[in-house]
Amino acid sequence: MKKITIFIVVLLALLYLPTFVWLVNLWLTDPYYTHGFLIVIISCVIAGLNIQRYNNECEIEQPGPFGIYIFAFGLSLFAIGIIKVFPFLTALSFLFTATGLLLYFYGKRMLHALLFPIAYLIFAIPLPVEWLSKVAYHLQSLSACYAASIIEMLGISIERTGAEIHLQNASFIVGAPCSGMNSLISLLALTTIFIYILKCPLYKKATLLLVAVPIALFANILRIVSLLLIAEAYGADTATGFFHTFFSPLLFFIAFICLILVSIVIGCKVTARE
Repeated sequence: MKKITIFIVVLLALLYLPTFVWLVNLWLTDPYYTHGFLIVIISCVIAGLNIQRYNNECEIEQPGPFGIYIFAFGLSLFAIGIIKVFPFLTALSFLFTATGLLLYFYGKRMLHALLFPIAYLIFAIPLPVEWLSKVAYHLQSLSACYAASIIEMLGISIERTGAEIHLQNASFIVGAPCSGMNSLISLLALTTIFIYILKCPLYKKATLLLVAVPIALFANILRIVSLLLIAEAYGADTATGFFHTFFSPLLFFIAFICLILVSIVIGCKVTARE
């Protein structure tokens, strides 16, 4: 069995080495995916714990022949990604090739133990720039629109043109970094881990994951509103300095607290994995 494990690791390493290099470069340079290293670490920790529990069980299960079809599907995605020069697809194919090999050589119980840590790696795979740009653009406009509406309801004179917001003494552009995309991706990744350790029906877990999206968007809108209020009271330099940096982690933390409260309301409880 150890020889099979070594064979699988070597095979995947050789096959996906260029893809791994591409991923590491993006994790170092793409502001949306600087958490990529952390995702890999978390997946490895969960995989290690699950494998330890798997090895403590005495039952021996026959390998699953269906795994070869999953592996073949992964190889097909890999080939298309290479031919089309689409690294996102080659990275995505790793999830299927690894899953197929695990099922084929080790069976369903081992796959069950490692399915979540493998699937969780999807949060470390950067989406194509074209897709991110389109989503970020809509989030920019949405955040600017609702933030300006809230400021206007507070009785403050404000004008908005697209993602540009003009106060009496200051002007701002809700750029891509302030679109909320980074917070959305990070909050979804954190929520997925949180859901993994919750004890509740699947539909409640799905609900919690869906709720994470509007919570992340609202937190970003609240951040923009707070900065606009500071700019109105103390000037643009004050708003774009310390508070601009401070509000990002603060509101991300508040958003996660909101998710915890929602999980309590719908009856989910944190429990140790068996």
